[in-house]
Amino acid sequence: MSETKRAKVGVVLLNFRSAEDILSRLEDLRTIDGPRIQVWVVDNDSGDDSSALLPPALQEGESWIEAPDNLGYAGGNNLGIREALAWGARYVLILNPDCRPDPGFLAPLLIAMESQVEAGIVCPLILHAREDAVQSLGGAFGLWTGSAKRRFLGADPDDPRVLDWTEVDFPHGACMLVRRECLEISGLLHETFFLYYEDVEFGLRARKEGWRTLAVPQSRVRHRDTTRERRNDPLVTFLGTRNQIWVERLHAGKVPFASFLLLSALARWPLAFSSKLLTGHVRAAFAVLKGVLHGVFGRGLKDRAHRSLPRRVLRRPMP
Repeated sequence: MSETKRAKVGVVLLNFRSAEDILSRLEDLRTIDGPRIQVWVVDNDSGDDSSALLPPALQEGESWIEAPDNLGYAGGNNLGIREALAWGARYVLILNPDCRPDPGFLAPLLIAMESQVEAGIVCPLILHAREDAVQSLGGAFGLWTGSAKRRFLGADPDDPRVLDWTEVDFPHGACMLVRRECLEISGLLHETFFLYYEDVEFGLRARKEGWRTLAVPQSRVRHRDTTRERRNDPLVTFLGTRNQIWVERLHAGKVPFASFLLLSALARWPLAFSSKLLTGHVRAAFAVLKGVLHGVFGRGLKDRAHRSLPRRVLRRPMP
């Protein structure tokens, strides 16, 4: 039996008022043939009828976890990741419920992992939900500018440039497969980030520990992205502004960080503030200022919850 077929894969589905999507993803996962899969559906304090609809629909190999509060993308997924590691997962798949994977999407990710021992994270080619255009093939981050870009955004998925495995700076957090040892050494998702940029920070942190992040275009999923629709949401604006600064504080050296601050103070933050103010999004405009203050002076980066693993998790899975 091949290593890929013997692999134990823990899957984390994070639910926040998305019960119908969760049910669809469970159906997708039940068709996978090969590796041994265990699924954890984590409810992030949805406050709707999810707890009545989802637990009765779960089958063998599928478990339900209720978070005590809305812990955000990072904290909610970490609940499931810890359970997957305790179960003995060799790999952990984080899959957003609004991602619809193609049949056979998991096999290319596992093949990449098994053939590249230095790969700690692999991610698929992500397409837009309703059009044949690339949403991302991993991401690139510039420490001098703070620019986080989705690679090949808007490109034709059959463009020859996107058909080969490639190393990237960070995975698109909507779907990624992570090696157990990468999580044990690098830590889990940074919980204080709550939402946005946690995938960027995770990829950069893993690289510091010697792991590579690979984008595998032979694996494809479709993602319903609402980022643009929510760009003037005050909470989204605050978290995006703050967390971009936090990534820089954690991973940029003194000179790149100074470059980022200068560029942001002269252009990025004034432009963001004025554009939101002029379009009537007053709360979002002041959320930019709040994000800057919390990003530069906030102490949330001292939180070490993402480095905390239960003692039982540190045991290696049985071969």
